[in-house]
This record gives sequence, C-alpha cells and structure tokens, in this order.
Amino acid sequence: MKRQLALIGYALGALSRRRGRSAAVTAGLALVVGLFGSVLFLGDALRAEVEAGARYLPDLSVQRLVAGRPALVPTDVVGAVRGIPGVRSVNARVWGYLYVPPISANITILGATGREATLHAAMVAGRSLRAGERGACVLGAALAEAIGVEPGDEVSLSSDVGGSDATVHWLRIVGVFHDASALRTADVLITSDADARNLLGVDAGLATDLAVSLTTPDEARVASEKIALLVAGARIVDKQLLRRTYALTLDGRGGLLSAMLLPALAALLLLAWDRLTGLSEAERREIGVLKAIGWEVSEVLTARLWESLLVALGGATLGVLGAYAYVFLAQAPGLAGALYGWSALYPPLRLTPQVDAAQALALIVGVALPFVAVGLVPAWRAATLDPDHALRGGA
Repeated sequence: MKRQLALIGYALGALSRRRGRSAAVTAGLALVVGLFGSVLFLGDALRAEVEAGARYLPDLSVQRLVAGRPALVPTDVVGAVRGIPGVRSVNARVWGYLYVPPISANITILGATGREATLHAAMVAGRSLRAGERGACVLGAALAEAIGVEPGDEVSLSSDVGGSDATVHWLRIVGVFHDASALRTADVLITSDADARNLLGVDAGLATDLAVSLTTPDEARVASEKIALLVAGARIVDKQLLRRTYALTLDGRGGLLSAMLLPALAALLLLAWDRLTGLSEAERREIGVLKAIGWEVSEVLTARLWESLLVALGGATLGVLGAYAYVFLAQAPGLAGALYGWSALYPPLRLTPQVDAAQALALIVGVALPFVAVGLVPAWRAATLDPDHALRGGA
C-alpha cells in the first residue's frame, strides 16, 4: 500500500509539472462526460415526471373514432360500462382545445369533474373550483403569465362553435396552478362542466372521452375488450401501456442523443492516444533518471497508468457534477427540447433531481477505463525506454 501511495504521489507531482496538458485533457474528458451525463440525468428526470403525472390518469381512457378521426362519445353508455365486472367508476369528461388569438396558441379547456379536483392541491394562489360553480376557472401558471392575469381577474374566451353562433364567455379566475405542476397544467384551463361544454360546443349527452377506474388495474385488457363491444369505434388507452410508451420514447431519444455523442468520445480518445504517445524531452529525461536510480519497468508503468487514471477520474467526476448542475440548476437549456415537446405555451421545466448513483458510477468508469486503456501502450513504451538513450535525448 505504501508503495502505491508513493507512486500516486509521484503521479500527482508529474501532472502538476505538466499542468497545461493535464488541464486540457481533463477539461476535454469533463466536457464529454458532461454531455453524456446530461442526457442520462435529463432522461431519468423526465421519466420520473411521467410517473408522477401518471398518478392522475384514469386506468382506461375510452375515446371514439369515426373515419379515423376523434369523435364525441355518447354518455348513455356510461351505465353499461359501469356494470362491467372490475370497473369501479366511470367519468364522462369534457375537454378539448381552444385557440386564443391574443397569444396565438391553443389552450386546453377541461370541464371540472371529480378526478380533476385532485390537481387543485398544486395551486400556488387562489382556491379550487366549487362543485357546480359557473363562470369561474383555474388555469396553469404559464397560461396565466401569457395572458397577464392573476386570481381575481376576469378573462374572456370566444366559444369554438364559430360563425354567428360564437359567443364570448367571461370567466373569473379563482386560482392558478403552481409551477411544480407545469408539466401537466401549463396550458390548462379548468372550469365547470357546463362552461366547458359552452366553450367547446359539446352538447349534453356527449363527452370527449370516458375515464374508467378499475378495481384491479391488471385486468385492463379484459375490461378493454368488453368496453370495445359497448362503444362503437372505441379506442381505449391503457395507462400502463401509455407509461411504457413514454418510457420507450424517452429511452429512444436519449439513446439517439448518446449515439450522436460517441464520435466526440472517440475523437477525445484519439487525441489522448496522440498526446500520450509523444513523450516530450523533459518526460524522457525524467524517465531516464528514474530508471538510472533503480526504478523497475513495472514501477514506471504503474506510475504512468496512475497519471492516466487520475486525469480520467478527475475529468469524469467534474463532468458528472457539471451535468448535474446543467440539468437540475440551469434546467438543461438547449437539450430539453430534444427529449420533450410542447405546444406554443412552453412551461418552465422544474425538474426534480433523479440521479442513480450506480448509473453515475457506471458513466465515470465507462469513460475512465477506455481512457486508461488507450494509455497502456504509450505507458509501456515509456517504461521500457533505455535510460542511457533517455538521458541523452534519444527515442
């Protein structure tokens, strides 16, 4: 152990004597590891957000297609769906998109029913909607900022029926969702079911979809088959399948970005090979002195490998720390758009740190080991230099 500590001390001294080259290689490693780490951390954080958002989703969402396009669902099938074994509750939801000319963007109008009330706990200001309250609304923080309103103000929206039948509806803002829920509520405006129907032009007896809650989510496939027999043209979205789809999407995008970064890692390793292969005159003389005073080939080789390992671990650790700061402190500017997409109302990305220590360690080792490996041959060549030639400046 004392021998290895002495070799590490020598390696640190050698790096300090060549601090310019050491700093450049360390910075290059930190940059490459930071890029890989940013993709990894951002993907994990977004997967965690998907899991958090899935808690608010129904087990099954029953939609209806006509000629391959979404259509309204008759609510007279609610009783029949509720009677299917394993179905705990059925909620006919009214929601849709409404274009708002002043902000040149679509917003999501959602009629308040029992399940949507669970979102109200995330409000930062105001209060939640009361049961059956007309002429009031709760909206997302990004939407409130876009139109410049706050609780207590009123907002006017034109109904989506178009033509001479379009009417203007005034809604009083009673609450605004917190930024922490922006991934789910950025462009959302929740109002009463009746107001949502008026804004979206949805007649009574029709709904946008049915939110089905199951007593046993594992029976979703069986319940879906029975629901499909009751609702003509039904398209049933299973929450579990949706979660897996999002996970696969994020994994695919993250993998693509990582693959695009591989040439950068290869270029860095090639540069390291070139720099480690070419010994400077001072390094040759230093190795010659070590061999002349009795150092063995194994000791010189070990010292050189310690130099490479210290640079690799230092650069990789700095890269992981930089990736953490970039993703969770700076909110991943420039990279986040490659992994998630939004409408015209972009919510603030407040990601909760999700770091797997094993993944971070694997990232460090996965970069450090190839870097040390490319230094094996140069280290061996340095260790086997003839001391007389080295001291005289020979190769």
